[in-house]
Amino acid sequence: MKYTNIGKKGIYTFFTGLICALLAMPVMAQEDELKDLPGYVDFGDLSSSYGEPKISINIGGTLLQFVSLMSGESDPEAAELLSNLKGVRVFGYDTQDDVEVASQKFAEVRGTLRSLGWEPVVQVNDDDEQVLIYMKLNGTVMDGMTVMTVDDEEVMFINIIGKLDPRQLGKVMDNFDIDIDGALDLD
Repeated sequence: MKYTNIGKKGIYTFFTGLICALLAMPVMAQEDELKDLPGYVDFGDLSSSYGEPKISINIGGTLLQFVSLMSGESDPEAAELLSNLKGVRVFGYDTQDDVEVASQKFAEVRGTLRSLGWEPVVQVNDDDEQVLIYMKLNGTVMDGMTVMTVDDEEVMFINIIGKLDPRQLGKVMDNFDIDIDGALDLD
């Protein structure tokens, strides 16, 4: 039996690859679990046009539950809202002053959202910026919310998945210093 001498560098490379693969598995599984939920939105991938996202956040239900438990005493309303969420996804790309591909993806996702029954609640069309907010409604509760923005510098896609009570959302956004009351009548 003959052994190949792969050396320290080969072993290091092997274990680095193995660790990266093992760390990526929960993220991939998390994404797969979210895909079947009514509040999930597939934004596609803009990496071929803009490179890796400058912002990429995938927070699943387990971490959201953990944060909910941690904030229970200090902010019960935020804790209740977080306990009903299944995922939060944020993707941002630098458009490098080339918004054509981003604008096409924007239009594609907007069409998909409308065909799946999402409600447009905010639309801003300035000369150099576009902002869209959609909600997936189920009676008086939202199953999800999506925010999309595009301008000369970046394109952002945000997807909040899970049961959202609009009254709770407004109170929680105030805690994060995000003013959505001007855009949405939540009370």
